Amino acid sequence: MNQTGGVLVLLEWCGEERQAINTGLLGEGERIAKSLGTTVGAIAMGDTHETFTELWVSDVYLLKGEALSEYRCEVFAWAIAAFLKKAAPRVLLAAHGDRGQELAPRIAFHLNSAAVTGCADITVKDGRIRYVRPVYGFQFVEEVSFSPGLAEIATILPEALDRRPAPKSEPPHVVEVPVEVPSDTAGSKHLGIIPPDFRMVDIGFAKRIVGAGAGTTDPELLALVEEFARLLEGSLGATRPMVDEGHLPKERMIGQTGKSVAPELYLALGISGSPHHIAGIQESKRIIAINRDVRAPIFQFSDIGFVADLKKVLPGLVARIKAWRDTGG
Repeated sequence: MNQTGGVLVLLEWCGEERQAINTGLLGEGERIAKSLGTTVGAIAMGDTHETFTELWVSDVYLLKGEALSEYRCEVFAWAIAAFLKKAAPRVLLAAHGDRGQELAPRIAFHLNSAAVTGCADITVKDGRIRYVRPVYGFQFVEEVSFSPGLAEIATILPEALDRRPAPKSEPPHVVEVPVEVPSDTAGSKHLGIIPPDFRMVDIGFAKRIVGAGAGTTDPELLALVEEFARLLEGSLGATRPMVDEGHLPKERMIGQTGKSVAPELYLALGISGSPHHIAGIQESKRIIAINRDVRAPIFQFSDIGFVADLKKVLPGLVARIKAWRDTGG
């Protein structure tokens, strides 16, 4: 184990996108390590080596122990911190997901340090690591750095990771590290994993979003928009006028004073496309807009645009999806 002053990456061990996220994390780790003139390694939790063959890092430290057979935040945080005390890396990087957000501050607590969460960029200047993170709903950014001697813990936004395919390399060297966690560390019990209800997913993490604009204020039409979102298993987003007028709650607002989103698909229904709203959707992978105004600015930012009246189009679209679903399509 020779990671003193190096960079360690905490690998994701579950989730559909874990391999892509791990590739991105290792890319960030290697970039930072090169700037510091040091090495990069990875920490894994679990009992299998099969997913490690795709990783292009030299060393993977597999933390093993009876207490680590199932995820419990306080137990995993203790185990990772215990390993870091021996390995003494300069920095630990993790993805800013559900577990990364939960673990990072707890690991930092055990190390008498702090954690910088939700980083959009990490740079190195004059040997000092500078963590850049958005604040106040992405309206501003702040730059944070650690005092010398502190263990640096940071989480990176998944959308900020470089998702280029990993270069071909030899399988990593897996070092099994036994960890005995004190019996009184666990304060919770794992009962199971409940898949998230797509209707309740925070729009900042949704893969599909149906955006409702001022053109959907009619109660019957808004009900159709909500049904359309349910059929697509997408989260419902809103423009500022829809929130200001009380049609949808504030946590659904997208824009400069709302939330920035980066879904795989964004459907803009009855949205004119104000600069305030466009600022919140510009990271979307694909934007499809429907608006009856041919001059609506939203069309300038859409991959596909349809000039149509939602009151005429949406009922038929909902009926077609239901028919397709009922036939087992």
